[in-house]
Amino acid sequence: MVFAVCDDNIETQEILKNALQKRYSEACECVCFNESEELKLYIENKRLPDCIIMDICIGDKNGISELRKIRQRLSNLPVIFITGYPEYCQDIFIDFTPFGLLTKPVDLDKLYYYTDRISAGAAQRDIIISVTLGREQHILNSGDIMYIESERRKIIYHTKSGIFEEYSKMDDALDKLKIGFIRCHKSFAVNYKHIKTFSKDKIIMYDKTVIPVSRMYGESAKSRFYTLKSKSLGM
Repeated sequence: MVFAVCDDNIETQEILKNALQKRYSEACECVCFNESEELKLYIENKRLPDCIIMDICIGDKNGISELRKIRQRLSNLPVIFITGYPEYCQDIFIDFTPFGLLTKPVDLDKLYYYTDRISAGAAQRDIIISVTLGREQHILNSGDIMYIESERRKIIYHTKSGIFEEYSKMDDALDKLKIGFIRCHKSFAVNYKHIKTFSKDKIIMYDKTVIPVSRMYGESAKSRFYTLKSKSLGM
């Protein structure tokens, strides 16, 4: 889990960072930003967080307005707002469905209430990834990716809205996508949510695409598919 804390108060940053690391230990990474522009650059150039904890008033800027610019591309990302000015709280419900709201000084029990729910749902929740080729960067929702393909040092992301490419390895792409994708072949991995039928030598997707299943990956892929499917059904 990666938590991005955006607050111009260094003390608040440290309190949140220490609290999250204490709660989730090695399973947690907490990155802190003094300005919304730093957060924006981090998202554009590095890694996408699993949750943003955002101060409503950051410097002389309105944190809600600043986050709105970022959220145009990350609409499904959980956001927890924090504020020392409760009178501005009503604004967070304009164009937002915030995951939580904390007032300063931060009540850690309330913080954990929100972050525990985010952590618990992370395995089943679609995530947001960044795909970059040259100067082109695309933000993709993992739920929209039907399958990925490795070809000549590139990873090809086949999505509902089109095809996107980047220079990468299959293992690195799967690590970025986390849970939900099943490697069934040296050159293919599929999103289990888009699988219609799974047989010994092929997978048929809901859009009728046929994906090969190799002997090397066949048994483990099929077992993983049924495990993920069972969990999604609450079994």
